[in-house]
Amino acid sequence: MTAALTPATPGRSVLNSVVYQDATALAAALPELGAAYEAAGVRAWTVWVPAGDRETASLLELAGHRPDAAPTAMAAELDSLPDFRLHEPRWSGEWDLETAWRINDRAYGDPEGTWSAALAGLPQGAGGHLYLARVDDEPAAFVLMHDHGDDTDFWFAATVPEARGRGLVSGLLRRALLDARGRGCRTSTTQATAMGRPIYARLGFRDLGLLEMWERRR
Repeated sequence: MTAALTPATPGRSVLNSVVYQDATALAAALPELGAAYEAAGVRAWTVWVPAGDRETASLLELAGHRPDAAPTAMAAELDSLPDFRLHEPRWSGEWDLETAWRINDRAYGDPEGTWSAALAGLPQGAGGHLYLARVDDEPAAFVLMHDHGDDTDFWFAATVPEARGRGLVSGLLRRALLDARGRGCRTSTTQATAMGRPIYARLGFRDLGLLEMWERRR
């Protein structure tokens, strides 16, 4: 079991979340987890639960958690990417996370500075790769990848509302996957929202099932 505790974003449960391999260990740790989040001033935290694990879902419901979202786990084999051309926007690979997180805030309706407060200090040297596109010289979209072993994890993607529908994320992600394959990565994994799922499927990601997010908020 691994838990992320991010006091800088006390109301954003996705940044204060728990994943587990052993449901018994999770059950035993719930009181300690709740106490740790409360002591840090965190108002919302979540547990990621595979959709088939109804026992853990029931346990969390009894503990005061409620279903918040259900993204889809997806994976792609980089040797089998679809062979078609996509418009590739002009992009920068500069490690400009402040700009990326401003795009993310606008895309998802979060107060400005929400994501920067939590993640602006991520070091590029830890396997990160950022693809940032601009429209009319204004930041418009980004894709953030992270290499772990022979997998490149598709961490984040966002487009500001006024730039949607131009294929910016599709083009950036296609480029990111090709670059990852060139670095020797064999797979890419992600968790997709309902909006992102058909885009990623077109680029070669396949559905591995839902991941329910069981949130506790106070």
